[in-house]
Amino acid sequence: MKQLLVFFIMLFSVFVLWDDKAHANTIMPVFLDEQKLSFDEDPVAIRGVTYIELRGLCGALNYQLGWNQQTKTASCSGGGRNFSFSFNDTHYMFNNQRREFINTPRAINGRTMLSLREVSEVFDYRVLWLSFSNEILLMSRGITDETRGRMADDFLQRLNAANRFNGSALVAKRNSVITSSGYGLADQAGRANQPNTPFAIASLTKGFTGSAIMKLHEEGKLQFTDRLSDYFPELPYANQISIHQLLTHTAGLPWEKEGQYKDIKLIYTPGTSQRYSNVGYMLLGDIIEQVSGKSYSAYLNDQIFKPLGMNSSGFDINTVDRSVRAHGYSLVDGRVVPVNRDFAARGGSGSVYASVEDLYKLDRALYQDTLHSRSIKEVMLRQHESNWGYGWQVYPTSVGRVTQLSGNTVGYTSHIKRHEGLNYTIILLSNHANKDVHVIGQMIEHIIRN
Repeated sequence: MKQLLVFFIMLFSVFVLWDDKAHANTIMPVFLDEQKLSFDEDPVAIRGVTYIELRGLCGALNYQLGWNQQTKTASCSGGGRNFSFSFNDTHYMFNNQRREFINTPRAINGRTMLSLREVSEVFDYRVLWLSFSNEILLMSRGITDETRGRMADDFLQRLNAANRFNGSALVAKRNSVITSSGYGLADQAGRANQPNTPFAIASLTKGFTGSAIMKLHEEGKLQFTDRLSDYFPELPYANQISIHQLLTHTAGLPWEKEGQYKDIKLIYTPGTSQRYSNVGYMLLGDIIEQVSGKSYSAYLNDQIFKPLGMNSSGFDINTVDRSVRAHGYSLVDGRVVPVNRDFAARGGSGSVYASVEDLYKLDRALYQDTLHSRSIKEVMLRQHESNWGYGWQVYPTSVGRVTQLSGNTVGYTSHIKRHEGLNYTIILLSNHANKDVHVIGQMIEHIIRN
């Protein structure tokens, strides 16, 4: 129980940053696993502490609620747990043991309100605050991955109903898909998003570019130490930049390209700093074309899409039938309007489209070593410079490696994250450019993690 309390305190210190004024009167929905709870008195946050009504909680648990008016003692008993306290005391009794409150209960409008920390300790529930939706989840110990998948789906359904997520999602844990669904509309005609709906995936394209470079390297057709001048000697800065630097955003190139490659001015000496650069990955796409003798699109199709059965993936979403693809939208002056761009021009930095189902096929191929050999994959997913591998962001943790990418382009946002140690994958694609899908992904992580 002591370990549980320590975990809960750490959880709140990391994830819960309350604004007393903003949240003191805000209604926070509370869910007991998949069940939404009803209270006579809504949960409330007071000076950074959240309280929920004891009567409603006991009722949801099918526990027996008691009240002794003479001693002003409230009790809640069931499931082998006996909890009681008096408003005249700073301690409570739990299974005949006297314990001190961390936060003493409050009486609000005649209702007994118990802090979430005590809920965690007394009733043995994992307590989560989902900051993005301002919801509280009370999660049973030992719930199944399937239940967690339904809870993640319910969360996304609620976000869609609140116009805070529109797209498709797939969540897998322990090598099994626990939820895969579409949310909201793919177009203004009313067609629903589905798990196989293609979306422009923006900078998730960089993962495909990284894999293409790795394949050419594995075939002995290029080296990471090759200079850009080996392929484009006419560029004035080409002799200073290596393929390694292009892959790791350390090439001194700006974020975006204005005009032609030859007109680009380096913003720092290559190899001395790190700045995210779409230009670098556009150049990598051009190198792939020169070395392979194929277009970037054809090379990905031959080497990745077809072999993995990624039938809803390809180059430039504008080439996909309008009745099939998700159309991009953006919020302009308070109105959701259709938007578009020349995605083909993004090349190796952001031209690919895919569905969540197809991206999971890529995920499986990477981690089952069917796309690359184990040794090549490990080179690609090694932290080479800061948090960048080759095409992927890479983060080591105490319980295993994390790889991820997020993208944002005209009309679309995207996110994919794989935690190898905890064995889960989260994939989110949205056809509304204003949606914070990486934050939504963090909320889903809280739900599915043990």
